[in-house]
Amino acid sequence: MFFTKDRAKNLLLEFNLAGVELSDLQWRRFLRLDQLLLQNIDHLDLTRTNPHQLILKHYLDSALVADFLPEPGTLLDLGSGAGFPGLPLAIRRPHWRVILAEPRLKRLAFLEEAIDLLGLTNVQVYPHKVGSSFPGLIDAIITRDFGPLPEIVELAATILPQKGQLFVLKGPMIDQEIADAAKNSAWANFTNLAVKYYQVGSHKRSLLSLTKKTPSQPKTPTPRVTEIASPQNPRFRSWLKLLEGRHQRRQGQTLAFGAKITQELLLNQGDRILGIIATNPRDLANLTIKSHWPVFFLRPEIFPELDVLGTGPPIIWLKTPPLLDWDETQIQPSPWLLVPFQDPKNVGAVIRSAAAMETAVVLLTEAASPFHFRALRAAGPAVFQTPLFQGPSYRSLPDLGRADIYALSPRGDNIFQANLPKGLGLALGVEGPGLDSLWPREKKIAIPMNPQVESLNGATAAAMALAILKARR
Repeated sequence: MFFTKDRAKNLLLEFNLAGVELSDLQWRRFLRLDQLLLQNIDHLDLTRTNPHQLILKHYLDSALVADFLPEPGTLLDLGSGAGFPGLPLAIRRPHWRVILAEPRLKRLAFLEEAIDLLGLTNVQVYPHKVGSSFPGLIDAIITRDFGPLPEIVELAATILPQKGQLFVLKGPMIDQEIADAAKNSAWANFTNLAVKYYQVGSHKRSLLSLTKKTPSQPKTPTPRVTEIASPQNPRFRSWLKLLEGRHQRRQGQTLAFGAKITQELLLNQGDRILGIIATNPRDLANLTIKSHWPVFFLRPEIFPELDVLGTGPPIIWLKTPPLLDWDETQIQPSPWLLVPFQDPKNVGAVIRSAAAMETAVVLLTEAASPFHFRALRAAGPAVFQTPLFQGPSYRSLPDLGRADIYALSPRGDNIFQANLPKGLGLALGVEGPGLDSLWPREKKIAIPMNPQVESLNGATAAAMALAILKARR
């Protein structure tokens, strides 16, 4: 069935008849959810409810409940299926934090696409069957058609904290289920039984609520874990974009790969950590993880798509500092580099050398980001230990008229013999063209080498030049 204007009118009519008031944004989100569900209802086996009954039995039944619930804190939708009642509740109450628990892969893909399409930043997915070892801290559980009430109560008793609340959507004949549940020993863990009866169209419905009265086994503070099962997950897609330089610069975030740098960043750059990305708890066994750092577990089949360097888990997601403004008039007391390299690996390598030689780096307009994942891989933590400035284009350097800037070129004066100022600015060339065509002969210095070799790699030449200048000092 395809979405039509009549479908939209019918949807609006039913919401109005039920007295559910929606803002323009909430209305658009319900329309998008309905369109997405109708497009996928058959091939993803989302529900066997016919399209017309979806409005009453799924959207309205779930949306109405928002008016009957107290502020729940973190709400776990147990057995969410195609997102009910969690998604409608999250639409109507965008300040609630909602976790959709659903283990089936087809429905997981739908949920993650729906969360992205609807822009629901208050919703996350738990892609597993919920058991007594559920790792999250929650304040309330809500469920609809999850199973018999005795089973729900028994499970809720193991994962709800003291004063946590359980909400169960049922039909009108709930008395017998309550009687059955009361025979279960887990029932003694709850108090404040209440049943709210309400009407959805011609259907009579009930909402049971209970409050946990006994304390659960206290949980040791652990990092908040989010599990990501689908490559369509918006968070996963945002990480993929960080692999592109322009997105990395724009977001002020990056990814770091490799066990060695991971440990160093966790130990020394903790205030920059946005999250740790792995596949399971074993990946984190040898790391010191602070409880306030989010942890993300990716399904093993999608992890390689993000792990472009093939280093394996974990991957560190971190924020990057802004580059410092370069003052073109300031005379530096010691050598400093002007770097236009466009290859991130060369940028990272030269920053590592600069850190070792206690040299500041001016990154010219043409230069790749020092926080590109490949630059970070080459530089390691040195990228956070070296002053990094944003400079002009390498083509404008000769126009600055500064006597203290020299170009590193195979056709310059021997660096061991040249008369050089103490606060030397060493300009490097773009990979390939270099700087020869822009720079006067008397302002070039060279590393002596076999004349049959045309030139050195720029990052290698810079490292050698810095070592020579340090020795001369």
